[in-house]
Amino acid sequence: MRIQLAFSTLAAALLLTGCSLTHSNKSHKQRLGGPADLALQGKIDRDANSDSVIPFDVVVVSDKTLLKQISQMDAATWFGAKGRCNYRGGTKAKVQFHSWEFVPGQTFLIDIPIPRGTKAVLGFADYSTAGDHRISLLTKGSQLVEMDKDGAHAVNEHSVRDPALTPAQEKRKVCPDD
Repeated sequence: MRIQLAFSTLAAALLLTGCSLTHSNKSHKQRLGGPADLALQGKIDRDANSDSVIPFDVVVVSDKTLLKQISQMDAATWFGAKGRCNYRGGTKAKVQFHSWEFVPGQTFLIDIPIPRGTKAVLGFADYSTAGDHRISLLTKGSQLVEMDKDGAHAVNEHSVRDPALTPAQEKRKVCPDD
């Protein structure tokens, strides 16, 4: 009986460990209870994007050639047919992107896992007005992001994590074949 109980406990521990290792949206540090590699805290002005929803993607790039391509895109291209859905590929991909939708007047907190070897992190805000609407972000730590009527802006000072904010829910199905 004692051997069977020990085996059951070991099997349960292995099962739990296996589940935690397959969660691709969290870094190893986050799975162990630590902070995210990059925390973005932001606010959206009430008149942002003509008072319309703003799709926002954070793009993590681990390849110099792909970084050169993506860093030349504007948000309209990134969110269009030749953009983000062509760069999917799972946790070992050279490009990973995370998607949200925000509304004017909203504040947000988002945690981004940053894999080892990351070359750059970019943000794209899908505004209805013309413009790049692309921002360069830090690769670790915390940063403020502001979205106003003219577009998204990364503030170069580090933010202090607001304990009242809970992380925003990431949008899961963003490509037609998801």
